[in-house]
Amino acid sequence: MTKSSDAYWDELGVTWCAIEPNASVIASRLEARLRRQSRWMTSGVVIGLPLGAAGVLLGMATIGIGFFGAWNFVTRGIAILAMSAILTFALASLLQVRSGSTTGALAEMIDLAIDRAQRTLSLVRAGLYSCVIAAVFGLVGTAIRTHLGRPPKLSPIVDLVILGLIALVLFLYGRQVRVEQGKYRTLKQALAVDAEA
Repeated sequence: MTKSSDAYWDELGVTWCAIEPNASVIASRLEARLRRQSRWMTSGVVIGLPLGAAGVLLGMATIGIGFFGAWNFVTRGIAILAMSAILTFALASLLQVRSGSTTGALAEMIDLAIDRAQRTLSLVRAGLYSCVIAAVFGLVGTAIRTHLGRPPKLSPIVDLVILGLIALVLFLYGRQVRVEQGKYRTLKQALAVDAEA
């Protein structure tokens, strides 16, 4: 079976490609979508960056509390610090594409949409790393607390199930973003071929 180089293959093996794309319709829809994304990204950055900075401070304070006897707080503080730093850096990377031009040439808007999808995937990966960090350090903290004779009242299984559900949602959202990014790349190729013809 031969594959077309400009076709987009979805997860079911069905291929699609753009044929004679109507640039004005695509441009107006993409412009509206990019504006909505800009608003969401601005909200995320405005809320997320201060929360990330607060998380870093909370992590350092929690580590400090742990050094005065509650050793499981040290692991908790390290986890909070690491997760806050990772998510803050991932959110900060959105600043470069948040206020990109949502009007202008269609090719520029498609490039912006592809770049935003890539940054969103980086943010999703940061969220998945944070889930792993929370799970590992949470289990270590529980082990330390149990070893010191004060086991937690709530089972760590509940925390792991919640983290697993969050990771599943992030994974599924990442797949959706990857599919959209593939469609944008295919559209970009189709428009380039159309311009050359």
